[in-house]
Amino acid sequence: MQSILYPGGIPLWRNVVFIQWVVQIISAIVVIAIVSGFIFNVANEIQDREIPFGFSFLDEAAQIPIGESVIQYDPSQSYLYGFTVAALNTVKASVLGVILATMLGIIIGVSRLSSNWLLSRLALVYIETFRNIPLLIQLLFWFLIILELPNVREGYVFFDAFYLNNSGFYLPWATPLGGFWPWAVLTVVGIVGAVLAFNYLQKRETETGQPSYPIIAGFVIFVVVTIIGLIIFTPLELVIPERQEGPFGRLQGGARWSGSFFALLIGLVVYTSAFIAEIVRAGIQAVNRGQTEAARSLGLNTNNSLRFVIFPQALRVIIPPLISQYLNLTKNSSLAAAIGYPDLVSVSTTMTQIAPAISLIGMVMVTYLAMSLFYSLVGNIYNRITRYAGVG
Repeated sequence: MQSILYPGGIPLWRNVVFIQWVVQIISAIVVIAIVSGFIFNVANEIQDREIPFGFSFLDEAAQIPIGESVIQYDPSQSYLYGFTVAALNTVKASVLGVILATMLGIIIGVSRLSSNWLLSRLALVYIETFRNIPLLIQLLFWFLIILELPNVREGYVFFDAFYLNNSGFYLPWATPLGGFWPWAVLTVVGIVGAVLAFNYLQKRETETGQPSYPIIAGFVIFVVVTIIGLIIFTPLELVIPERQEGPFGRLQGGARWSGSFFALLIGLVVYTSAFIAEIVRAGIQAVNRGQTEAARSLGLNTNNSLRFVIFPQALRVIIPPLISQYLNLTKNSSLAAAIGYPDLVSVSTTMTQIAPAISLIGMVMVTYLAMSLFYSLVGNIYNRITRYAGVG
């Protein structure tokens, strides 16, 4: 019977697995000790120097104005509510930025590989220009351009519903008149139905070779179910911006994207899309050229070859660095404070004038970490699905 100290007849001090476990355990103990020591030292310094710390202030009235918000806000509301408003402003900028930057980046990346010399060179100029200029400089550039636009009375009007001037961009907006939760439930049903339809039609298209348009079908199902939910449970009132009489001709109604938010969104989209375009280009070029030739031999044109053969395989290469760009865009949105947009960093910095700074900055760090981990989770889920499904 083999000794416990000699599993497999190998002494423990020569057993590779045992040595690896010992090294990992010792490393974990050292790391925990260092982190714990740092935390205790900081806590002692905070106590000794009587630095304000804690979270009891979150229930107090903030008394801080926030010029733009996704949800209604009043300065008499609590710090926690004001912090939430600022976080939603950051989420709005980052989510819209991710969607628009992805769309623009894919278009620019594919154009970079176009056989059309002029289109390819224009895409190259776009990429090399905007990814090599610091984002902060671009934000200031776009913000100054918006400030040079005509005033409210002399601004640009499109279709008598969209207004662009130096105070921002005004557009029609739908206001719900009924309950929210029934519509939200139907929206979730629409998303599930769209995903199921997409998977079924994509599988059918792969097996039969007949065009089934899974993306279009999934989108139509989602839109139809959502519209039905709105009509039945949450009727909407479409509010169109209107110019008011008076010396200043102010605009009322609809939604308003302030000049700072508009500049932030343009800067984030233009800057990030240049990197995404290079990721898309590299991903497509990583696919073996024989795949393109095989698609052509089957009679597929350039668009169908890219859609059915090249791009699905390229996604495995594209997705990981693409998620990194989403993280960068979300973190780069913190530069909004430089152009006056009330994002998480800007509002929290203002709050630190009368509230514990360490507590607020810690909350900001945790919030950005949560948003970044969400993007990482989505990317990991996608990678796991494609790995086991065997498709890109």
